[in-house]
Amino acid sequence: MDRSSIYIILITVFTSSAIVNATDEWGSEKSIRQAVRQGLAVIQKAARNYPENRSCFSCHHQTLPMQAMVVARQQGFQPDEKLLQSQAKFTLSSFDKRLKSSERRASTDPIHLSFGLWALDLAQHPADETTEAMIKLLLKKQQPDGSFGRGSNRPPLQQSVVTSTVLTVHYMRRYVGKKQNAAVEKAAARAKKWLESVKPKTQEDLNSRIGGLALLRSDPKLIAKEMKAILKAQRKDGGWAQKEDMESDAYATGQTLFTLQRVRLPVTHPAYQRGVKFLLKTQLKDGSWFVKTRSKPLQTFFDNGDPHGKHQFISIPATSWGTAALALALPKRKLHRF
Repeated sequence: MDRSSIYIILITVFTSSAIVNATDEWGSEKSIRQAVRQGLAVIQKAARNYPENRSCFSCHHQTLPMQAMVVARQQGFQPDEKLLQSQAKFTLSSFDKRLKSSERRASTDPIHLSFGLWALDLAQHPADETTEAMIKLLLKKQQPDGSFGRGSNRPPLQQSVVTSTVLTVHYMRRYVGKKQNAAVEKAAARAKKWLESVKPKTQEDLNSRIGGLALLRSDPKLIAKEMKAILKAQRKDGGWAQKEDMESDAYATGQTLFTLQRVRLPVTHPAYQRGVKFLLKTQLKDGSWFVKTRSKPLQTFFDNGDPHGKHQFISIPATSWGTAALALALPKRKLHRF
């Protein structure tokens, strides 16, 4: 069965006759656009400040804000293009230094490398010696079972082996050259077998797994089963939670909505509508979303000037996911899909 057939199955099974116009269900398009503008202001400030406080690349203050900026641009907003490119240069410089240090290179985990490649891709950075070296290092880090380990365990960004595996395969393929192509495809085949058998434990696992299954052309029935699990996990308030024993938040909700759109669940689907309503209801006056941290700090805390103090390093990713998900709810949609 080809890729188009997968989408037909998903849309046929999960698109309800209850679909309505977005402005009828969520409120005005104006309110969504205002929420996106406010979110962008928060995350752009965060990304701009980070290199002034730290010299190393971060998933939470480079990649995810950059993603929201790119999605917003695709939807007709005007993010700071100079900032987007400066974040790419910062990312490239950070990995150049890391790759030249044998000690730091050995300690670099797959999810960190793949987030770096993702950031470079968002800025349309071409393949070069640095990306080749990053792929070479990633290939050495594949586990015997086919997965790519996460390295440090800092939930939720660096907790999911599923996320690490899917991002690694996706961005190795994105940047692979002729010399590495055979090795990358062999690694992707091994990762696919692991991904098809793994049991998700968190919402992030579910989200990453369905994206990976679609990316690697897995059985449509398996993808449909994963879609059911994601939709079933939606809470009564319209949001999703990171874990079953947690409450809904913008990180899990924004990421889930973004993922559903990438695997072509229409944004007019009732589940997406309810998720958008949750995000609009929970966005704070300053444009951010608050999420409480679950991660034990590995370095001395520093204030990046973002909202929510010690919780800023999860609240900024949450604001990035929320902003991107809301931007996708608007009529003009051009996001790349699997």
